[in-house]
Amino acid sequence: MVTNNATRDVTDVDRGPGGGSVPDVEHPPGHVDGRLFSQAEHPTVLRTDFDVPEYLAGARGRIPVTIDSVDLAEDTARDLSFLWRLENSALAETRAVLASWTANEARITAFITAWGYERYWLARALRDLLEAAPASSLPRPRPTLTMRLRGSWVERGLPILAPVVGGIVKEPLTAGHMARLAIQEGALQVAENALLPRLQGEAASVLSEVVKRRDEIIRFFRTEAIARITRSRREAVTARLHLARPWAPLRVVGVPDPDEARALTSIFAAGADRRGLIESDANIGRYVPLTSKPSVNQIRAALGTNRRTDARTRRENGV
Repeated sequence: MVTNNATRDVTDVDRGPGGGSVPDVEHPPGHVDGRLFSQAEHPTVLRTDFDVPEYLAGARGRIPVTIDSVDLAEDTARDLSFLWRLENSALAETRAVLASWTANEARITAFITAWGYERYWLARALRDLLEAAPASSLPRPRPTLTMRLRGSWVERGLPILAPVVGGIVKEPLTAGHMARLAIQEGALQVAENALLPRLQGEAASVLSEVVKRRDEIIRFFRTEAIARITRSRREAVTARLHLARPWAPLRVVGVPDPDEARALTSIFAAGADRRGLIESDANIGRYVPLTSKPSVNQIRAALGTNRRTDARTRRENGV
């Protein structure tokens, strides 16, 4: 390994990819532009101040649920079921990331190991709540042809194409993955927070713990994303492309849920919750050229879809 203590020219430090100012950063010995044990012309590891070994050591397991104390209203159970399906997608999200260049990033692959473990138990806690509630067996809408085709692409096409694209783009691709996961985890936390006031007793206690456990997950992805986006214009552009339509964060690897429009309209019915989503997106969006608000755009689309569905139903009923 080669240790390189070279420093950057001050103009590289002061100007970000969008032309704005970026704070000066003092790198400890052995670091170049945030990378540990690297040569400037052949970077190997980006190291942020997030302590991955500490997170791995503190990964938490199952959230206990007192089954006989759970009571959910029908509409709340349907919304919670939608959020459970998102929570349960960690394995699919992991595969999408690790099938690409990002698998070469040792700190990220180490973190994702514990992240997948924690996400499993977060999803299990929501499932336990739903199984304890009589309304949890409510029927779901059938997926459309577009949804089935998208799901088939994710299952069969993406694992083949991702390594090829990663081999061409290489390291900047990781900025896109980190930006996506930062936006996604933040949006999921806002959605769960929005549902909390509708819960009581054991259900509220369990969902509160789920929301709290997501804090460190969000901090990691935001830290990693921002470090890359502000490091180079190429990484900033890659992140912007990853956050562009048709990708939407409150989906499983971009595949829309048949109940998406109804669930998102219900969960984000209050303006305060939609403003919370705007603030969450802004944590990454403010660093990306042509400020991105993918979660906000998804909610707006859901609201529009729901309005059109309601209008069509009224016309069919002669209202």
